Amino acid sequence: MNGIMKNLNLKKHFFKIVLLIFGIYFAYSYFDNKSKIENLDYGIKANDLRKSLNVPIIDDYMTAENKHDEFFGNRWKSWRQKPKTNEILHVWKNITPSENENFILGKETDAYRIKNENGRIRQLNIFSKIKNDSSLKQNGKIFYNTEPREEFELNEIEIDSVLKSWNSKYIMKK
Repeated sequence: MNGIMKNLNLKKHFFKIVLLIFGIYFAYSYFDNKSKIENLDYGIKANDLRKSLNVPIIDDYMTAENKHDEFFGNRWKSWRQKPKTNEILHVWKNITPSENENFILGKETDAYRIKNENGRIRQLNIFSKIKNDSSLKQNGKIFYNTEPREEFELNEIEIDSVLKSWNSKYIMKK
């Protein structure tokens, strides 16, 4: 009789045990993956190099997303999507490492948003191409996230001009 009762208890809790095992596995996988992304050569470790090249850094409030994938790079994002009035919010950063240079900095795309006094949110996308950890080319795009979109392509000087008008000095070239 006791053997039958133990067998019934095991069957009764089997689903909970399986859920617990999967939960532990997914939690471990998530934190292990996050650690691997944060320790990549072109992850947070490359912020000093980014600063020296005037490329936007990975900000403290950003978290890694997506698994490391040598073809697509990685994505960092802010937990907030909308800035406060006149706040410059670094919304996301996509990193595509240079395969030719053993996965160091390659292409990076950054999105910044600012909300004006009228409540409209303007987004600035900065596209950076880094070559041999020394040279940099940038272009960008600025637009409103609401209608009418009013989209404009920008060169490096125009990006700096927009950043200056936003009173953002930490990623401007000069």
